[in-house]
Amino acid sequence: MVNYFISQNPIFTVLDIGSGKICCVIAKINKQNNIEILGTGFQESKGIIAGAVTDMKTLEASVRDCLASAEKMASIRVKEIILGFSSVDCFSEVFNIEIDLTGSIIKEADLEKSYEQLFNELSLDNRRILHVIPVQYSIDGNSGIKNPIGMYGNKLGVEISVVSTAENVIKNYESLIKLCDLEIKEVIFKPYSLGHSVLSNEEKDLGTALVDVGAELTSVSIFIYGEMVFTRIIPMGGNLVTKDISKIFSLSLLDSERIKIINGQLIEEIENSLSIIEVSSLGDENFTDSIEITRKDLISVIKPRIVEIINAINNEITNSSYGSAIVNRIVLTGGVSQTEGLIELISNVTNKKARLARSKIISGIPENMKGAAFSVVNSMLYYSIIENKDIKHNKKSKNFESINIYNSYIKFKKWLLENF
Repeated sequence: MVNYFISQNPIFTVLDIGSGKICCVIAKINKQNNIEILGTGFQESKGIIAGAVTDMKTLEASVRDCLASAEKMASIRVKEIILGFSSVDCFSEVFNIEIDLTGSIIKEADLEKSYEQLFNELSLDNRRILHVIPVQYSIDGNSGIKNPIGMYGNKLGVEISVVSTAENVIKNYESLIKLCDLEIKEVIFKPYSLGHSVLSNEEKDLGTALVDVGAELTSVSIFIYGEMVFTRIIPMGGNLVTKDISKIFSLSLLDSERIKIINGQLIEEIENSLSIIEVSSLGDENFTDSIEITRKDLISVIKPRIVEIINAINNEITNSSYGSAIVNRIVLTGGVSQTEGLIELISNVTNKKARLARSKIISGIPENMKGAAFSVVNSMLYYSIIENKDIKHNKKSKNFESINIYNSYIKFKKWLLENF
C-alpha cells in the first residue's frame, strides 16, 4: 500500500540534505504501485555542519544545484519535496496511555480516544513532532498485542513512541526550502525510514540496533516489537577520520577523503603493512613534494577514531532502557560502514553480532547511488510505497498537527498570567 502523502500525487520528490552530500530523486508511482525513477542528482553539501545550517545562502546554492540536475533529467519542475531530516537535537520518547473500556468490544474509536489522551498529556516545549508511532497495545495488562480491534477488555493500554526535534532547527530547514522556491510536503526522520528499509521483520520484532555512520552524524536507533522505540544522534562521523588523516600526514581534505575511501582499513595484514601509498603534500599542486604513507601508519590513525565512535555507539545502546533487548545484534549502514574490518571491530568492542545493512535498491537508481553512502535516499523511496503505523501521517484527524499550536497557546497563556 502506498503512503497517504504519495497516494494523492503519483509523482513525488525526495530530498536528503546531509552534512557530506545532498541527494535528490524525482520518482513516480505507476499503476502497479511500483516506483519509476524520473530524475536524480547529488551534490557536495556546503553551509551545513552536523545537521545544523551554518550558511543559508551557500546551502541554498548546493540544494538548487542538486535539484536542477534531477529536474533536468526528469524534465519536470519540482514544486514540493519530501524532506529527509536528522540532527543532534532529534530524540524519541515512549509514552504509555491507558483508557477504560467497561468490557466492551474494542473499536477504532477507542484507539482514537487513546491517541486523544496522548495529545492532551503531551507537552514538548520548543520541539517539533516528526513521528507518532504506536509500538504495541495491551488489554487488561496483557501486552504484545499488535491490533486490538475486535477484542474485549476493561482497559486498553497503548505504548507510543514520539520522535521530535528542536523547533528552531526545523524552522531553519523550512526557511531554506522556501528560499529554493519549494514547499515541504512531509518531513521524514531518516533513521526511521532506514529501519523499515534495511531491517528484516524479525530484526525489528526481536530487537536490533540500527547504526548509520554519516559524514558528521551517527544515528543509533533501536527497533523492537516492529517499531522504533529509541533514537539518539551522536555528533561524530567519517569526517573526523578524514580530518585526522589530513592533520597527521599534512594532506588536503580532498586527498585525505580519497585515501580513506580507497585505502582505509582496520585490520593490519602483515604482508601489506609496509606497502606504500604515495600522495602529494598539502599545497603541492604539481606533485613535486610527495608523501609516502605506509598502510600500517594509516591504520594507526584511522583505528583510534573509529574505536571512539564505536564506544559512543555502545554507550548509547547500553544507557538506553532497551539495552538488554537488543538480542546481540547491530546493523550498520552509511559510507563509513564499508571500511574493511569495521564489522569485526564493532563486534569485538560491543560484544554483539554485527552485519552490514542491505538496502532495498529501487529499480532505475543510477549505479553511483546504489552504495551504502546513499542508503538514506533509497530508504526514503522505499518508505513511500509501504504502509506504516505513524499516526501523525495516517490519522485522519488533525490532533497531532495541532500539538505545536496547542503548546504555543499554553506558553502564551502562561506569559499573560505572569505579565498582567
